[in-house]
Amino acid sequence: MTTLVIVESPSKAKKIQAYLGTGYTVRASLGHVRDLPASRHEIPARYAAEPWARLGIDVQAGFRPLYVVPRSKAKVVRELRELAAKATRVLLATDPDREGEAIAYHLAQALGLKGDVQRMTFHEITKDAIQTAAKRTRPLDYALVGAQESRRALDRLVGYGVSPVLWGAVAPGLSAGRVQSAALATLCERELERMRFVSAPYWRVTATVGEEPFTAVALSVNGRRLATPRDFDHAGNVTGEALVMTDEQAAKLVAYLKVRPCLVERVERAPFTTRPPAPFTTSTLQQEASRSLRLSPKQTMDVAQKLYEGGFITYMRTDSPALSDEATRAARDAAEQAYGPGSVPAAPRLYAAKVKNAQEAHEAVRPAGRTFRASADTGLAGTELALYDLILRRTVASQMTDLLGERTTVTLRVGAVVLQAVGRTVRDPGFTRAYQDTSETGPDDDAQALPDVREGESLPVRDAAAEHRRTPAPGRFTEASLVRALEKAGVGRPSTYASILSTIAERGYARVVKRQLVPTWLGLLVNVYLREHFERLVDVRFTAAMEEDLDRIASGELRREAYLTRFWTEGLAGVIAGAPRLSPTLAVPRVPGATVTVRSGEVVLALGSRTAPLSEAVVPDELTADVVEEVLSGRLPPGPNTTAPSRRGSGRGSSGTRRSARPHKGEARSGKRTARAGGRTR
Repeated sequence: MTTLVIVESPSKAKKIQAYLGTGYTVRASLGHVRDLPASRHEIPARYAAEPWARLGIDVQAGFRPLYVVPRSKAKVVRELRELAAKATRVLLATDPDREGEAIAYHLAQALGLKGDVQRMTFHEITKDAIQTAAKRTRPLDYALVGAQESRRALDRLVGYGVSPVLWGAVAPGLSAGRVQSAALATLCERELERMRFVSAPYWRVTATVGEEPFTAVALSVNGRRLATPRDFDHAGNVTGEALVMTDEQAAKLVAYLKVRPCLVERVERAPFTTRPPAPFTTSTLQQEASRSLRLSPKQTMDVAQKLYEGGFITYMRTDSPALSDEATRAARDAAEQAYGPGSVPAAPRLYAAKVKNAQEAHEAVRPAGRTFRASADTGLAGTELALYDLILRRTVASQMTDLLGERTTVTLRVGAVVLQAVGRTVRDPGFTRAYQDTSETGPDDDAQALPDVREGESLPVRDAAAEHRRTPAPGRFTEASLVRALEKAGVGRPSTYASILSTIAERGYARVVKRQLVPTWLGLLVNVYLREHFERLVDVRFTAAMEEDLDRIASGELRREAYLTRFWTEGLAGVIAGAPRLSPTLAVPRVPGATVTVRSGEVVLALGSRTAPLSEAVVPDELTADVVEEVLSGRLPPGPNTTAPSRRGSGRGSSGTRRSARPHKGEARSGKRTARAGGRTR
């Protein structure tokens, strides 16, 4: 008897073959073996004349999909069909998620498998897990297949329906997508906020106080609070009664502080507790790898795929932070071995998914096995070692004790001036001995350790300074923060974020510059058009509701045909038919009358009767009146501004931007000037 086991990749097949041994033949399908036709050449002759054939979905017949075996997969399918005919049993061991379930379904159809199709599912590639999975098979889950088919149909209906409209209105080769367009809208709205933002100046005055020096910040003078960034609106106006000091007032305040003693008015101490972060889900892994390892989401998923297939970590596409009992014990054992028995709490920590219908209730991303291999014992190197070590430390830390500390707030007075110093002291580092969560870093002033001072105590002021600052514009998204924003909004699924970001870059809609995602003029114009004519497509709430509907299809609560009918027939189809093929126009917020549009394949800046090509090297939020004049007068070389999609992959290393797309002037923490007593500046 021979059992044929089909997985997706050759490396996975080789590993699993070794674990199953004789009696099993393990082969790879190399991913999907059937899909909707990608071009007219893939459409079977008997369907070529059908008006819906290019779409690949017969919307008049219950949204019946037309699946074909791509030419590149014909040989693989033929070989697998021959092996299946000789085998006594076929197990479809594709990934344990909706995509994997769909691949298994298409394999069954392409190979002509009869009867109950059996799935072999596992979340880690270890000997125990594979041998157990081979014995505990289950039938194909058609609800999951239906959910994936619905997602694929939605993506095809949106992409093939809206993209040609963009070709006529903006430029050839562009694309729209169900999740892609909502993600682009999120990026562009932030850039438009920056374009409308007006930075306002303010002074921050500090004093160095005490024999054991610490820093205190001036809060008020004569009972009037000094302005901070939260006191200004986006137009740079003060919204309350806060005092915005002039240069002269700031210098006088510094001089005033330097010649007077400081009285401790109040000391407040409050204990704080920080729990360890949950084990990684797909999205939190992408976010943390971006922050601490400087990996893009795509790079993270590529490396994680290798670790999974090598048997080092569990399946890396999951919405759930839960750990199995086995993994919980392994994490606690690893913590105790490394940091002692007091490093774990009495009871194990339990984590639950925060999103609805967490992707088929997978475990978190964690080291594979009943015991966790130390990073030094894996034989890994480079980014694979770094990512494994990150996953190991996060998993172990999730079962360790809390960080315990004390936060101290000292209120001081120097005559008419009230100052405040904030500090924190760690009493027990807890889980931070294994892992420091970079997403939980606090403000700089909170990091200082304050000396033990008493109320009523007089302290010397050793120095004082005033720092000239400007209010910061809303920060651009990084890849990590965009992933976090999309997940929080319920847009897309973690397994899709890497491909979404790659698509946005490949289409030329955004670039990664100094780790920031900077929308291009093309991206902004595409967003303008979609927002004007396909408003629901860029509405994150609508897109999130679509994800919930897909979850309902997966659970059997909603019928696929009914949902697609409502989406297409009652919604998108009519909008597509009525959308005008007129080029979108974006008004430049800071320059009245100035607009950006597309003409003859070029991005063009216009003001009155004057026009000029606008290079993508001109950063959108830096298009001021001066820059507009430079462009229109030809003093700023236009550079490349083609609307053709970029093919540079992630966008890293793309052509530089004017002023290197640096953060808005108001975002600089260090001021240009420092006021001292007597009004000196430097």
